[in-house]
Amino acid sequence: MTCDEVKILLNAYVDGELDANQSAELDSHLVGCGSCARDLERLQEVRSAIREGMVYQEAPDVLRDRIRFAVRGAEYVERAKPRSRWPVWSSAAAAIVLVGLISAPFFVNQRNQRTLVAEQLLSAHQRALAGRAVDVVSTDQHTVKPWFNGKLVFSPPVADLAAEGFPLEGGRVDYVGGNPVAAMVYGRRLHRIDVFVWPTDGVTAPASFERNGFRELSWTKDSFRFTAISDLNSGELAAFADLLKSK
Repeated sequence: MTCDEVKILLNAYVDGELDANQSAELDSHLVGCGSCARDLERLQEVRSAIREGMVYQEAPDVLRDRIRFAVRGAEYVERAKPRSRWPVWSSAAAAIVLVGLISAPFFVNQRNQRTLVAEQLLSAHQRALAGRAVDVVSTDQHTVKPWFNGKLVFSPPVADLAAEGFPLEGGRVDYVGGNPVAAMVYGRRLHRIDVFVWPTDGVTAPASFERNGFRELSWTKDSFRFTAISDLNSGELAAFADLLKSK
């Protein structure tokens, strides 16, 4: 294996998604390549940090009850003693601080989830480049769209951009966060673009990234979330995304 081949497969290697032969070849390469071994170590550290940070402890019911009591108490004081508003605002401020302390783990957890989704989408794109790119091969959107029937609980929009220089190549089903998502595959000269599509009430949006020559663009339209990933330059990827948004 070359370093380029190994870098594409590192995410799948960490997730335990390679077969025995690929794992053995990659292990052999890592023994003699310090650069790839360091990349693997950094990736494992990131994954560990994300998963450790995603532990979320819900606030106990008694703490929520105390916050509600503090807010209601502040309202009572305001009605009973209208001449002095300071106790009201101080009680309300204390309640707001408590709410902030409770919600802080949620926001940290949400940020970690977005990062993990980005990692999984990039890994899916790299695996597709190395092997299974499409499940249904077709340049016809009227063939690709109905192929997803019965494979997903939603019907993803599919557009044909061949006239604009981004021909449709097919589609496949991928998995992100344990949920199935649609992946539409487009071409641009020797480059490939994966467009992952899922409902906005499903998998969370990915964190923005640009890594190892790959970049993403994400947007929402008609209750669907779209993430396009490719090694295209940023200008062409943006032009592609604008075309897809207009369909």
